[in-house]
Amino acid sequence: MSTKMPVYFVSHGGPNLLDDTEYPPDRSIGKGLRAIGDEIRSLTPRGMVVISGHWEAGRTSLLVNGKSGFPQPLIYDFYGFPAEYYKQQFPHQVDPQLTQQLVNMFTNANVDIEAVDRGLDHGVWVVLKKAGLDNAPFPIVQLSLYHNDSMDMHLLMGAVLEPLRDQGIVIVGSGMAVHNLRDLFGSPSVRPYVKPFDKEIERAVLDNSGDRKNKVAMLSESKFLRQAHPSLEHLMPLHVAVGAAGTDRAKKLLEAYQLSLSWSCYRFGNL
Repeated sequence: MSTKMPVYFVSHGGPNLLDDTEYPPDRSIGKGLRAIGDEIRSLTPRGMVVISGHWEAGRTSLLVNGKSGFPQPLIYDFYGFPAEYYKQQFPHQVDPQLTQQLVNMFTNANVDIEAVDRGLDHGVWVVLKKAGLDNAPFPIVQLSLYHNDSMDMHLLMGAVLEPLRDQGIVIVGSGMAVHNLRDLFGSPSVRPYVKPFDKEIERAVLDNSGDRKNKVAMLSESKFLRQAHPSLEHLMPLHVAVGAAGTDRAKKLLEAYQLSLSWSCYRFGNL
């Protein structure tokens, strides 16, 4: 097994992802996410750094949780769901030393960053719980995105994280390959922009010519971009993941389309 940890991009959905009737564990989405969780557990990482589409800091500054070393209450940042989802728990560890290491790395890269105490948002805990990573034997630290739409800045953000992979840290970008909640209701068919944009991502991410970062950045020019992502915060974790992946090859682990969503997931690097 390689000592260098892989990078993942996962599509996370809403809290109803935890409903085994709606997302059965033996069907593509539930089964695929659980396989990713089992794979991560098998790697026995020293820790995990997660970047979610639900936490943006400043335009040129970042935040990272875990300052005090005590897990904070979960953030239930969703609305209109049954009461049971607001009672969900996700037992996990934190690591203030890993948090401080992230502060040091970004400070050395001339990026303003601050350690804070903040719970995990649903872009982290829901998908990791579906993946079976509650009570994981390693700490989970969440890092924010920038509050901007710069694909280049988020690629560079990932590049700062890449050295952690040689220190036993798994990096996970959690967003959605296609995320248009405005179009989620109405017609039961998959929206016409979903698969084309997903395939643009796939071609860029699986590119092995050495030009992957540029091709992922060029998603900004896609004619489907603003239909697939009316706002870009759920796409930016992909760019962080690609930045952290360096030149490691990618593999598509999950492909599933649902109305105005794509659930595509990727792994970068060998096991």
